[in-house]
Amino acid sequence: MNPSPFITLPKRDQALDDLIGRQLARTGWVLAFPPELEERFNAHIHASRHRQIVRAALVGIGFLFAFVAVDLIYRPELIVTLTIIRAGVIGSLMAALSVVIAFRRDTRLPGLMSILGISVASLGAGLMLTTVGNPIVQYEPYIFILVAVIANIALPLRPPQALLASAINFAIAIYFILPLPTLVPDEKASPLIFLLATTVMTMLANVRIETIERKIFLLYLREKLRGEALLSEYRSLDHISNTDALTDLANRRLFDEFLRQSWQEARFNDEPLTLLMIDIDHFKGYNDTYGHPAGDECLKQVARALKASTRAESDLPARFGGEEFALVLPNCEEDDGLAMARRIHEAIAGLDILHATSPLKRLSVSIGVATERPANTRHEPRSLLIRADRALYAAKQGGRNLTSVDRPGEDHRQSAAAAVVNGSAAEQKAS
Repeated sequence: MNPSPFITLPKRDQALDDLIGRQLARTGWVLAFPPELEERFNAHIHASRHRQIVRAALVGIGFLFAFVAVDLIYRPELIVTLTIIRAGVIGSLMAALSVVIAFRRDTRLPGLMSILGISVASLGAGLMLTTVGNPIVQYEPYIFILVAVIANIALPLRPPQALLASAINFAIAIYFILPLPTLVPDEKASPLIFLLATTVMTMLANVRIETIERKIFLLYLREKLRGEALLSEYRSLDHISNTDALTDLANRRLFDEFLRQSWQEARFNDEPLTLLMIDIDHFKGYNDTYGHPAGDECLKQVARALKASTRAESDLPARFGGEEFALVLPNCEEDDGLAMARRIHEAIAGLDILHATSPLKRLSVSIGVATERPANTRHEPRSLLIRADRALYAAKQGGRNLTSVDRPGEDHRQSAAAAVVNGSAAEQKAS
């Protein structure tokens, strides 16, 4: 079912969206994903779980250091033995943490190293419990309960990993507690019963947390799919609203906005801005002779030639209206604009389009060029447009197939070099 009448998902995303919907509709404590979703979930959750495990490990190491105070208060005579045990546990935890940090992209390591850390911590608790002469031996078994809480709640372990870590912790507790001669049966049974109850409850909490995380991921993934589809549709609409349907060049709306922005940037950066106005010569005669479909195809070919002649990363070729085109050239001096005009004349001549009503018998264009430094004038972008259009008029009045330049403070005049080159090219085509 489509998520919204205003959003259309691609076929593959629609299938994934349907799968997400079925998963969200499921009930129960355990939410298992099919392989495709499981892979996405692991990749999505890995970074946050990696951070949580690193933080939990650092806090755990801090706790182990803090418990030295307990040793100093209650069993100072065992401080050397207990320090050796704690150092071994802390060293093992730091080694495991280093592996997790060093290979942070491996999604398997955080869980495996966490299980190793829980096992080492349980083993350390058992060794301290069985230390000869321990005056608080009847309280020491309850440390295994703390380890169970860390395994199932503090560390973001997956339920199978948490179950394995809890089973190891419980097995180590039984191994060290039951044979202990210094404890009576009640002192052995009580911590094991509490440990078992704590393990079961925290395991249930672990599964519940995992299920909530999975549902949150499903909601995130669904919104991501729909957001991407909506963005794609927005970009498509934006492209349509800014693009001339026939030539696939920028339309007048985008041209006006781009010229305004380029003017502001040129003023801010103290750079030149050049504008070319381009008109197809005798286009009405072309349409009358060959028909409007041929005229449309001609416009498309000219548009492709203009686009191929420009700097794709900075320039904007646009259809200004009818058979007239415009080309905005940011950070472009007049000489570079003239060089661009020559390339355009050559590209149009290279199309070799027959034009029976033209004196040259081949399609040609007239070009007007104007350059301005916005930082040195109080004029607005419209003034550059007026000057380029004035230069285009001069080129057409001068015989067409020419480039004319409008310079501030001078009479606009044709570029003689361009006129000679263009005239020679056109004559060669006509012959």
